[in-house]
Amino acid sequence: MNRIVKVARLQANKLDVTFLVPLYILAAVMVISALIVFAIQRGGGDPSSADYVEGARMNMGMVWSLPGFLVYLGVQAVSTTFPFALALGTTRRAFVAGTALANLVQSAYIALVMLALLGIELVTNHWFIGLYVLDTYFLGAGDPLKLFLTAFIGTFLMLSIGGVFGAIWVRFGAKGPTILGLALGLVLAIAIVLLVPYFGEIFAAMTEAKLALGAIAVAIVALLGTWLCMRRTAVR
Repeated sequence: MNRIVKVARLQANKLDVTFLVPLYILAAVMVISALIVFAIQRGGGDPSSADYVEGARMNMGMVWSLPGFLVYLGVQAVSTTFPFALALGTTRRAFVAGTALANLVQSAYIALVMLALLGIELVTNHWFIGLYVLDTYFLGAGDPLKLFLTAFIGTFLMLSIGGVFGAIWVRFGAKGPTILGLALGLVLAIAIVLLVPYFGEIFAAMTEAKLALGAIAVAIVALLGTWLCMRRTAVR
């Protein structure tokens, strides 16, 4: 357990990247969203109208802003620290477990930050200007628990996916992630072709709990893939 904690601490050694960059990204989304709100209101949009609120709650800025960075963070967490960790005496199993622990900490951090921002947004009646950034349909429509779980699970999923791509890069070189990406794209395309007649039934049966369980399952598969790659990866 001590080794696992040490790996998690190693993964968080770049405090600016781990804890400050997400804040910069969230702040940028809020500024851009505020500019859009000002433009809409100058064009005649009424923040108190039901149509305005309905449209404002469709804001997906917070949903799309972080995944790219989180996948990158997951990639570099594995690819840049693996040789150093093993040189310090860490086992491969402890490395993967410690990285997963670091991902959980990062997920909790981002979820708590977004939860705090949601609280401010609600208390200030949407930042005093009718700005809907956290109180959106895709983040639980103002429900603190739904927002926290969405942010936590989503962050953990992106970090885990990045980790498996980083592990494949370390194991097989630059061609590894490319081949994996193409393979996943092919599987997705085949799945769409086969399932498209049933999309209506699938979407009708889909629930928030099922989506959460699916995301967790994908994250676990990604962690297992990372472990399988790390088992036979030579330290270079």
